[in-house]
Amino acid sequence: MLVTATSSVMATQVQLTLKNGKVISGELVSQNSTTVILKVVGIETRYDRNTIDKFEEILTPTQEYENRRAKLKDDDLEGRYKLASWLYEEEAYNQAEKELISLNKDFPQDTRVPLLLKIVRSKRRLKTDSGSNDRVVTTPTRPKTVVTPAPKITTNNPPTKPSNNEPAYATPLVPEGTELLTQEQIDVLKVYEVNLNYRPRVVFKRSDLEEFLTKYVGKENIPSTRSQRDRFLNRLEGYQQLDIMFKVKAREFYSKAQIPKDPEVFKEFKTLHRTYILNRCATSECHGGDEARGIFLFNRRPGATPDQIVYTNFYILNNYSATKDGQQYDMIDRASPERSLLLQFGMMSQDTVFPHPPVRGLKPAFLRGAEDRQYNTIRRWIQSLFSPTPDYGIDYKVSNTTPVIQPAITPGQ
Repeated sequence: MLVTATSSVMATQVQLTLKNGKVISGELVSQNSTTVILKVVGIETRYDRNTIDKFEEILTPTQEYENRRAKLKDDDLEGRYKLASWLYEEEAYNQAEKELISLNKDFPQDTRVPLLLKIVRSKRRLKTDSGSNDRVVTTPTRPKTVVTPAPKITTNNPPTKPSNNEPAYATPLVPEGTELLTQEQIDVLKVYEVNLNYRPRVVFKRSDLEEFLTKYVGKENIPSTRSQRDRFLNRLEGYQQLDIMFKVKAREFYSKAQIPKDPEVFKEFKTLHRTYILNRCATSECHGGDEARGIFLFNRRPGATPDQIVYTNFYILNNYSATKDGQQYDMIDRASPERSLLLQFGMMSQDTVFPHPPVRGLKPAFLRGAEDRQYNTIRRWIQSLFSPTPDYGIDYKVSNTTPVIQPAITPGQ
């Protein structure tokens, strides 16, 4: 007998850690002694309990606060102050203010409390002035948003001739100017890749929310009564509001969402970018120099922010593919992570179906093949991405190229 999860207030979000190491987050639909059913990215999926290593409920910030507060006594100054500090760090300013007011009343002699209270109130006023809501959900579908076109990568420079009969890419790419993805385009990437099951902080201007309700009035899932509209505008968290936009496919409003912090997949990519991409792929000898072949990756750019470098390189890698023997290989293959060129290019030649064209001084990254720790870190990150690959609607050209063997060059020619 399946036990259906209650949905009277908010759907229960859970995280499963499978015995194969895969971590899955979703909305709990039902469970019994043998089976757990989750709604993941809008699709109900059944998991056998004998494949599950760990089952955890994901708490909302409000639930986590209530749990922490219930464990503290009213006279626990340090514990309550740490809790208020945590609320401040989570940008839950309204709740932090309430806790600090109570603390100030109970412990008027403590000088830290009024200082933090002053800071919290200042932050809250700034958010109110900008039309943002305090942190107070479900799962996105993969829509398309039209945004300001990004600068294109062009192929104006001719290929340089390789020496010693080295394989090379047929089409080198050189960036045009010093532009990268704009902040608006970075925000769009965040919206398409954010996992709402983690309850990220999402911010909308109130005017955009009101416009959304007016435009989509009468649609399923759209508040219709005054009380429902009030709840949507004032009580729902931003990620809940974004989820409703996903449900009605309100594409023109996706770019209105602001996600201040990096979604989980980009937090992990930043580590991967710092430890692997920059050190191996975006070097001046490979894809980050004047003679870059295949694709050009940014390693630095005067005036660029770190996020512009990271997110632009992600976008390039995510959209790049090459062909070999008539088959296409994606740099990031979400359907079959092991086929990803990001992994294949790091393997020893005898272990890969698509070796990296020889580059002077470049050695295999994964000496232990599929058992290599870095290999599995990258593979798990690719598995964590939404599949299929979303169409971000960003105009940024990334070429598809075919590795070719250039004829040997006779010395002196």
